[in-house]
Amino acid sequence: MESLLHRSNGIQQIPFLLLVISCGISSGTLMIIALMLHIAVCYRNNTSFWGPIVSSRVFRHSLVFIAIFFGCSLLTIPFNDGNIVQLFKYMERAIPLLLVAIIARPDEMTFRIAWYGVLISLLFILLSVVQYPIWSGHRLCGPFSSPNTLAGLIVVMIPVALFGIIRYRKDSFYQVLLATFLTLISIVVMLCTGSRNAYGTFGLSFLLLLWFVYRYHDLISLRIMGIITVLSVIVVVSIAPGILTQRLDRNPQQDGRVYLMQSALQLVEEHPIIGIGVGNWGKVYKERFEEDNPNHEKNIQSPHNIYLHIFNETGIIGLLGFLTLIIYQIKLLYASICQSYRMNSRAFPWSIGFGLSIISVYLFGLLDYDFFSRHMMQIYWLMWGMCLCTVYVANKEY
Repeated sequence: MESLLHRSNGIQQIPFLLLVISCGISSGTLMIIALMLHIAVCYRNNTSFWGPIVSSRVFRHSLVFIAIFFGCSLLTIPFNDGNIVQLFKYMERAIPLLLVAIIARPDEMTFRIAWYGVLISLLFILLSVVQYPIWSGHRLCGPFSSPNTLAGLIVVMIPVALFGIIRYRKDSFYQVLLATFLTLISIVVMLCTGSRNAYGTFGLSFLLLLWFVYRYHDLISLRIMGIITVLSVIVVVSIAPGILTQRLDRNPQQDGRVYLMQSALQLVEEHPIIGIGVGNWGKVYKERFEEDNPNHEKNIQSPHNIYLHIFNETGIIGLLGFLTLIIYQIKLLYASICQSYRMNSRAFPWSIGFGLSIISVYLFGLLDYDFFSRHMMQIYWLMWGMCLCTVYVANKEY
């Protein structure tokens, strides 16, 4: 890593590395430092403050669809007493996307630096868990508010970590060895959270990555991925055998999600067009549904499904805005990957790694609502910025 950073344009990548880490550990201070250092580097080298993707068509199109998403939510606020301050907080958490556009100078080195940043972020999370090894029942949550929060952060970053291991396996043995060990420990910690949602999300993203690796014709990497998975399960079964069996055998109705989703569907029937207002779900739940919850869950702020959450708070108008953004993102990533395969049938573009991270966010959101947290949103917009960088590089190459 040190030799990489000391190359001719390595100093320009340091602000970007700090940006990635700042999102991975949710540090606003480090994000500001990254921007200030970028300004200093640009001034010293007499280079443009703006990154090349700022003026690209793909970035402009992305901003349009993001504006549609937030605009649809904003449109409902005058009619449902929504909290506009909360909506502005969601908008503010998209700053990492803008900073990627400003700071990144997209090339292969940029993607490698992003991989380093994700690995360092995972290391920081693991160290924080070691420092605060807090368990909620039989589930590990560390310093985070819940086991699902810890699991969600890890499961969203693991696809990038695994992709980099495969991508750089042949030319950076020791770095890949350390990254493999770090990823293995991260998977073990994720399994110890007991989050069935994370298990399913990781399983689906892992299978998708396996398919892309198969297309890449890298049989050794397939074996490595299989070994990582088997070792992770063996370690968990050895140190905490009750976690997997207890969580996988549990009746889904016991965690209250069924009741929460039933409540959400009732709100959909009552307020289908404009919803109950941004930021109002927890208040409505407390007033109308909390008392009858068979699991006696208090102070719930979401139906544990980001799609129902958006549907409830902003109606079909807000949901259509969100789905429009998702469709655009998936379509863009699919087109970029197909373009790479047309040029090289054995391609392994970084759009796969960052794209699987975005897909993991949406899969995890089916049964949880950490998407709306500052930490998860910052990682999400960072990863989308990296997806745009991969598309930009692909368009420039082909």
